[in-house]
Amino acid sequence: MSSPPPSSALPRTRAVARPDWQSWFAPAVLAGIVLATGALYWPATQSLLHEWFEVPSSAYRHGPLLVLIAVWLAMRAVRTDAVPAEPSARSLPWLVLLALLSVAWLIAFRAGIQVLHQALLPILVWLGVRILLGSRAALRAAVPIGLLYSAIPVWHVLVPALQAMTVAVVSALLRVVGVPAYVAGDFVTIRSGVFHVEDGCAGLHYFIVAATLAVLYGELRGDDRRVRVYLLALALALALVSNWLRVFIIITAGYLTDMQSYLVRVDHSTFGWAVFALAMIVFLLLGRLWPAREPPHAAATPASVAGRLLPWAALAAALGPVWALLMPIRAAAAPNVSIPAAIAGWEARQSCQGRWRPQYPAADLSQQQEFSRGGQTVCAYVASFLSQRQDKELIGYWSSPYQPDSEVVSSAVRVAAGRTLNEVQLGDERTADRIVWYTYVVGAREWRRGIAAQLSYAFGTLSGAPASSIYALSTPCVPDCAAARRVLDEFLPHVRVATERVH
Repeated sequence: MSSPPPSSALPRTRAVARPDWQSWFAPAVLAGIVLATGALYWPATQSLLHEWFEVPSSAYRHGPLLVLIAVWLAMRAVRTDAVPAEPSARSLPWLVLLALLSVAWLIAFRAGIQVLHQALLPILVWLGVRILLGSRAALRAAVPIGLLYSAIPVWHVLVPALQAMTVAVVSALLRVVGVPAYVAGDFVTIRSGVFHVEDGCAGLHYFIVAATLAVLYGELRGDDRRVRVYLLALALALALVSNWLRVFIIITAGYLTDMQSYLVRVDHSTFGWAVFALAMIVFLLLGRLWPAREPPHAAATPASVAGRLLPWAALAAALGPVWALLMPIRAAAAPNVSIPAAIAGWEARQSCQGRWRPQYPAADLSQQQEFSRGGQTVCAYVASFLSQRQDKELIGYWSSPYQPDSEVVSSAVRVAAGRTLNEVQLGDERTADRIVWYTYVVGAREWRRGIAAQLSYAFGTLSGAPASSIYALSTPCVPDCAAARRVLDEFLPHVRVATERVH
């Protein structure tokens, strides 16, 4: 009997690795949804790119990297555990919602509410995933897509609270270690200098990065919801503590060195990031206390559902952008508010004598004129926008019915001559030396709130070309503010609005 040949002499069958292309269908669709959404809603994407690349002090410079990480996590999630919705009829409510949000994006864009039309992008992406890949894929991709909000400037609303907490904690720590300090608002005064706890000292950047790291850590490990909440709370707490310690150490160093410390004179930013990095190392070490879960097994995603719903999803998503393309914003033929150059019983001057100067540099037309009668004076101002766009808005960062450095003593709402107006008293901390009444007008309607005026303008552009304006009246409030209000009340009817409809 012959012995079998050695294994080296046996013919070898070359194994050919055949990649499971079907398992990459869902990730490819998801990546396509992200790219298509960014292109379709380009004005929002462009404003984010400006924030990420062109704003030096932005807390969102990490945006491009975060988008890549979020998209990779979402593709990873839908590839490992994605099962599509079965009948397309189940997606009808989601298609309607997508169409409504597309129109909502158009309204936010035309209203100049930049943070809102930016914030709608992740929701639009998620709806596309829900419609084309089904409920389970949308559920798995929800956290990675939600991570995109760390790159969108929606977190500045937290700055006042973070700033107040920083000042309160640091002042308490200074008392504990015996450093004499006087705290007034955001200013901390020690014997050798004054520290201003500015917006940048609130720790917003650390807060965002810590939250992002916690979400990313939980997603990579596949933690359940309870563990993810614990991780997020731990990361945020450590970020807050690291910022408080940073500010405390800098002020203490300034006290001990008579403001000659390197941290005071040269650079404290690098020191802050070093303290934050140590805090995040502690977070990663403590995070290991919770065991990681096993990732789910892969499941292929058929292409049938996505193929059937793609035209309808594209139509719903394109509703707002196509409307903007086919019906662009048109300029109004004339302003909607005016004040006569001459008023019976009042003597008119071309310029106002006081220091009150409203700030509307982007207005198409503006008018400021003073009227006097019997020793009483009224300064009248009108700024009109025949059309609005981003950075040319009735309600904008650089627009104000008084100088930005004015001292606002009080504010109230007044009803006079059948109109509802805003009132501010300007002056020092003891007296008010000037009263200002102002309101906004869009088309033929008056609005007291700026956000309502902007939304009214956005809706008006869908079918017409409304003009938008602000009118403001000001008079000295010394010595009697009640008499000043009576003067404004008597002058107010001379402000002419296209149609006297007050809202």
